[in-house]
Formats: sequence, structure tokens, C-alpha cells
Amino acid sequence: MNPYSSYPDAPFHVVICGSMSALPQMEDVAGHLRTAGYRVSTPVPEETVVNWNELPLEEAIAHKRMFLTDYFETIRHGDAVLIFNASKQGIEGYVGANTLMEAACGQALGKPVLYFNPIGDQSCRLEAAAVATAVLDGSIDRLLEELNSLKLVAV
Repeated sequence: MNPYSSYPDAPFHVVICGSMSALPQMEDVAGHLRTAGYRVSTPVPEETVVNWNELPLEEAIAHKRMFLTDYFETIRHGDAVLIFNASKQGIEGYVGANTLMEAACGQALGKPVLYFNPIGDQSCRLEAAAVATAVLDGSIDRLLEELNSLKLVAV
């Protein structure tokens, strides 16, 4: 029985969030999790082809709202949120605005929020840490251990 899920007999569902520039690495982590028997959601690749700066503001807002709303629903139906905070803009463990919103969404919905890497030295570091359940130091093994412990709580 899984207390985090609306579907108690379904496989434990991990929702991966992070900067779209790290989507290939997120898919790699997702592959490890799927091999271990987890259900995994990753961001839709369609967002990577949108040139936000070329869209009129109202159109950009509408598109961004659609992507956010859809992924917030994915988080709602997930069991845990994995923040894949890769290096970006010269910051190790970068957490961008979208990713911070997704982490906060997961925390507000009572989902465990796991950061794959230590949270980077940036303006939202305190807020990112405040919603973290665990920081995994970039280790797939540690991620699997943490997820297994969450599944054990479910029994």
C-alpha cells in the first residue's frame, strides 16, 4: 500500500523536475529508476523548442501557464518529486524559478522532495532547502535507498 498515491497498488511514481537544458541527464536518471521498477515522469521535450523571447508576452504567458499547470497535475498524481539540479549559469546545483515552483508544489501537496545534487549558492537557496526532504549528493545509489525507504513507510 502506498500512502503517497491515489492508486495504492500502482508502482511508486517519481516525478523528475529540473532545468530543460538538463533533460538528457534527467532521462538517464529516469532510466535507472524505471529499471529499478519505478514509474517515472520527466518534463515534456516540447518545452525545449519554444523560443520564449520571440513570443509576444501574452502568448508566452499562456504557453508557460499550460506547461506549469500540466506538470503541477503530474506532481499531484506522483508519489515523490526528484529535483534534478544540475550545473547551470556557472552555479553547481542550480535551481531555477520553474524548478523551485515545482519543488514548492510537491511540498505543498505533501510529497517528499528530493534534490539530486547539493543546492547551489544562489538567491533562492534558503527557499529550495526549506522544501527539501533530502539532498542526495548526486548519487543514484543514494536516490534508490531514499526511494526504498519512502516505499517502506508506505507499508
